[in-house]
Amino acid sequence: MWPTIRNLGVFQGLWFLLVLGGDSYVVIAIAWAVFHLMRYASARERLYLPIYAAIGLMMDGVLTALGVLQFSTTFMPLWLVALWGIFPTTLHHGLRWCWGSHLWLIPLSAAGAAATYVGGARLADLTLPLGLMPTVLILTLCWIGYFLFVRLITSARA
Repeated sequence: MWPTIRNLGVFQGLWFLLVLGGDSYVVIAIAWAVFHLMRYASARERLYLPIYAAIGLMMDGVLTALGVLQFSTTFMPLWLVALWGIFPTTLHHGLRWCWGSHLWLIPLSAAGAAATYVGGARLADLTLPLGLMPTVLILTLCWIGYFLFVRLITSARA
């Protein structure tokens, strides 16, 4: 139980640092990702983490291009790229408990993942041009797809 709490706690702390501090804390996020890969990740997880991050970056890139998410910069901010570098470190550790059932993946997507964007919009240079409810619906569907796809590629290579 302690490793799960530690993993989620470190991620949540880094989320706040990156969202509130922006690019100033990217180096700390990179250091955590490297430490996690060296200390906690299995060889199999080391293979998947960059894939999970790339899928997430593409998802946010498409959401930005479609006008669902809007940043004050022309390109996706570095702090968001760093967040996608560290989020996958939770998938086989802090969030392992949810992989056994779609019944956990869907509420986690609806309540957890979409809420992080809403929180980010309140705290960072992120705006939700479509408004709150349409954005939450779109994000929920995207995150359900993200988790199911990640679960599919993980189990396909098992």
